[in-house]
Amino acid sequence: MHFGARWAFESGGTSDVKAVMRAKCGNRADLAGLRRKIEGEVLIAPADLERYSLAECVYRIPPLGAVLPKSREDVQEVLEFAREAGIPVTARGAGTAVAGQSVGSGIILDFSRHLNRVLELRPGEKRARVEPGAILADLNRAAARHRLRFAPDPASGDFCTLGGMIANNAGGPRSVRYGPTRQGVDSLTVALADGQILETQSVARASPTGTDLHAGIASKLARIVDRRREALDAAAPRVRRSASGYDLLGAVGEETIDLARLLVGSEGTLALTLEARLILTPLPGAIATALAHFRDLEAMGKGVLAALGHAPSAVEALDRSFVDLIRRAGRDEVRSLPADTEAILIVEVEAETRSEAAAKLDRLDRDLAGLADGFLRGLDESSRLRIWEIRKAASPLLLARGGATRSTRFIEDACVPPSKLPLFLREIRSFLKSRRLDAAVFGHAGDAIVHVNPFLDPADARLAERMEEISREYTELVLSLGGALSGEHGDGRLRTPFLALAFGEACGAFREVKELFDPRGVLNPGIKVHDGSARMSDHVDLGPRPPRFAALSAGGPP
Repeated sequence: MHFGARWAFESGGTSDVKAVMRAKCGNRADLAGLRRKIEGEVLIAPADLERYSLAECVYRIPPLGAVLPKSREDVQEVLEFAREAGIPVTARGAGTAVAGQSVGSGIILDFSRHLNRVLELRPGEKRARVEPGAILADLNRAAARHRLRFAPDPASGDFCTLGGMIANNAGGPRSVRYGPTRQGVDSLTVALADGQILETQSVARASPTGTDLHAGIASKLARIVDRRREALDAAAPRVRRSASGYDLLGAVGEETIDLARLLVGSEGTLALTLEARLILTPLPGAIATALAHFRDLEAMGKGVLAALGHAPSAVEALDRSFVDLIRRAGRDEVRSLPADTEAILIVEVEAETRSEAAAKLDRLDRDLAGLADGFLRGLDESSRLRIWEIRKAASPLLLARGGATRSTRFIEDACVPPSKLPLFLREIRSFLKSRRLDAAVFGHAGDAIVHVNPFLDPADARLAERMEEISREYTELVLSLGGALSGEHGDGRLRTPFLALAFGEACGAFREVKELFDPRGVLNPGIKVHDGSARMSDHVDLGPRPPRFAALSAGGPP
């Protein structure tokens, strides 16, 4: 069976495809009735269903339909319809999530068409208020007029939405200094699965205040965390970044409870963002970039720790496999690097003035003496861009790569303790070699997040089985090093089936939290809390993608 057709088998386990199709057609006819209840559009045409069946991931799942809401009342109407009909709702922005959390077989709720405004900028307070469909680049263009920005910088920043970034707790290369999206969220207005509107706020742990709704949820959440704290603490990966599971320990502290901290990164499984109040940061006065290359992975790992001592805004690592890919393509970007280069680091620093930035690179150069085998500086814009071109070479080269295989992103953003980064890179090489896999390996070294993009053959008859095997074995490797299954892209369909391996008894807390917020399982079911209805490889389709989806799915800078 073509894996893209597996959507016909519902979570109930039926094998009667005709019955399933009849049920879908009936629900689709009912869905058309929503047009009389909402201002926004309801899309059920085949071309629309095909478009929403895809995202920047390895999955293809035709939905029942898509709704483009124009107001929060529209969102409430959709949720009421979905609850009554037993249809799941998957929120979506630009579809840039790579773990499969923005595709689903029910209703796709697309916020990008209408609820996409930057509602307010308050430069003096360094705050912004946005709708979920607002695009990061649009916000930053408006904020730049006041020498401000929203700091997280995913590669899809030109078109990804703030709601999607909140759902996935998006990061990017510069999160090593500024943190992921969660650190930039002040508070949220969300729709709960039952249609109630919740305004989040940080409240005292001793006596949660606010509305009765907010106080009630905060109190119940605290009881769940208190009861499960030992298991949660034991399972928490000791890494700089983790996008797996729910951030329960962060949301329920010793003195405060912050529901926004929980909802950011929950991948649309607990509530739907209607509005966000964001924290902006000043733009730097000057930026400088360095490239250091190494013949030894251990030296590179020590170089990462040395670089972190200089408060860098980015520390990116490119493994030999990535450098060799660029070299084989005959690109000029790596012509000056020695043939025995094992890895390179790209380090960016910020300062008030260009001379201060240059002095930071001088100090970094001294700290890397005896570790790096070469050190190149980029002080002006053109030289900085030339260094970053090496990192940005990923997408075009992976897309242009010939042969029967194509680059995939399905095991690709694990995070380990920084001290174990060299060992992790060596283990990845051994892992790939033993399975006769070719891959591009690179990542955010400052946070020890490693992106691994294996090349697979879409025509392989054992594709699903092989992906299952690779994913489980790679999960075991990451956990053996004390790592997190995802450093930034979230669990989605890729990693949710393996969360029990990573979190053990703590998964019980995740289930309780899901029950608290979404007792009927309407919001993105099967994500974050595994319900047993799908394997990681169900709905996989490595067939052709539209140009934008293909570009980032190929492994462009995350």
